[in-house]
Amino acid sequence: MPSLLICGDAVAFPVLFRRWMLDAGFDTVTQARTAGEAVSKAREAQPDVIVVDHLLPDATSEHLVPRLRAVAPESRLLLISGMPGVTLAEFADTAGVEAHLPRAATAEEMQEAVLALLSAEAR
Repeated sequence: MPSLLICGDAVAFPVLFRRWMLDAGFDTVTQARTAGEAVSKAREAQPDVIVVDHLLPDATSEHLVPRLRAVAPESRLLLISGMPGVTLAEFADTAGVEAHLPRAATAEEMQEAVLALLSAEAR
């Protein structure tokens, strides 16, 4: 079964996202609230997909994405942010993030994005 790491410091979002992904069939959904914790958990778990909130207490995704790539190079990355869509898309392209969504995306959109990353990985 696929595994997922959610990196986000908001109280409700990671809890909701975890529930949505468990409902979608994930059996391992790990959470990290800081960039340091995310890197440690990614190194240990080597998750199939890592969901990264753009702003964490100790780093932004600009600093975190390269660190995650270094410790979990096979993981697919989904960037979540409240940034305007064009800025988010530009950053995601520059950083080499496989997918991005606005934080306002629905549960179904988030599930679809994660499942699409897994499908792309299987090809």
